[in-house]
Amino acid sequence: ASAGLALQLMLAAAAPAAALTEAQVLVDSVWKEVDRQFVDGTFNGLGEEGWRKERLSTIRAVADAGDEEATYAAIRGMLAKLGDPYTRFLTPPQYEALAAVATGRSAGVGVALQADPGTHDMTVLSTVPKAPADRGGLRPGDIIIAVDGAPAAGDTAEVVAARMRGPSGSTVTVQFRHAGATGKGAEQEVMLTRAEVAVSPLQSGVATLPDKRRAAVIKIPSFSKDTPGQLADALRGAQRVDAIVIDLRGNAGGYMPAGVDGAKLFLRPGAEIISEVNRAGKQRAYISDGVGADVDTPLYVIVDQRTASAAEIFAAGLQDNGRARIVGATRSFGKGKIQNVQPLADGGAVSVTKAKYLTPSGKNINGVGIGPDTLRSDAQCGAASAVDECMDGVL
Repeated sequence: ASAGLALQLMLAAAAPAAALTEAQVLVDSVWKEVDRQFVDGTFNGLGEEGWRKERLSTIRAVADAGDEEATYAAIRGMLAKLGDPYTRFLTPPQYEALAAVATGRSAGVGVALQADPGTHDMTVLSTVPKAPADRGGLRPGDIIIAVDGAPAAGDTAEVVAARMRGPSGSTVTVQFRHAGATGKGAEQEVMLTRAEVAVSPLQSGVATLPDKRRAAVIKIPSFSKDTPGQLADALRGAQRVDAIVIDLRGNAGGYMPAGVDGAKLFLRPGAEIISEVNRAGKQRAYISDGVGADVDTPLYVIVDQRTASAAEIFAAGLQDNGRARIVGATRSFGKGKIQNVQPLADGGAVSVTKAKYLTPSGKNINGVGIGPDTLRSDAQCGAASAVDECMDGVL
């Protein structure tokens, strides 16, 4: 009798799962990934039981969902209960846009974006030289107001980036205002023609200083899988220089392992770059495991308030190891959390904050940022300042 009762219970438990709609399966998949990975074991105070209730209520909410947007809204509502802006659902186009940044290729307008956590404005971090956005007059610091009529404020950078992407040769209308401009009269509108764009390619050169010394100047607008190789090539092309300056202003991060691997190029074997701490408190250290390409040439890294994520990992690893001096007019952004982007069966993905990270000296920079060793004024080292202005009197 007990065996028959157990079988009945198993069938009763299995029946609802077999009857799940596609929308409910998507909710369940997102919930399971967050349950498995999320860094906060209390689930923002909900507790395990409260988090399970969120799953059930959201599954019920989408039982009769009429379209994808209703399902997506329910999933975002569930994730919002976690109180973490970086744990978020990505629709298939949004995931495609994020993947394009990581791989260094994009069909769009050539612009990097960051949502301001305070004002919720969508800010232009950088534009790819000669790409559609650059040719259309967009500049770092500009505020994106709308894309094809859809307001940008309050959305994630991935959402707005996805709207800007599309088939090469198609057009997109962008409403924006320049940094510092106010009022309705400050708003501008431009129609851009999308094109295949190499996302934020690294730029490098050699400058001759007034005292005849030579400095390699390397601008890294974002970190992609290609960045460490591009950085190594730049260093090989800058032999016999007296200093290296790496400009990370406006670099919102990107592909986290590239920040780690980029730092390894300047560190001796055994140097710690960051430590990743999961919800169980277990630490995993990322260590320089090879011979750096240049471990001796004086190194300077320029940051600003838009320097974030993988760029901060790169900068903090070099600063805490005494390998580089940080130069800037402000502290960096302060994103000390690490996400794992998990693909889903529908072609979308869920980004889950799986860990926080600590710098080699044990600092948690989340919400705090990296402080410059050499503090400059905004007039000396603002977003539009040339590198030689930032470094005047420093080198």
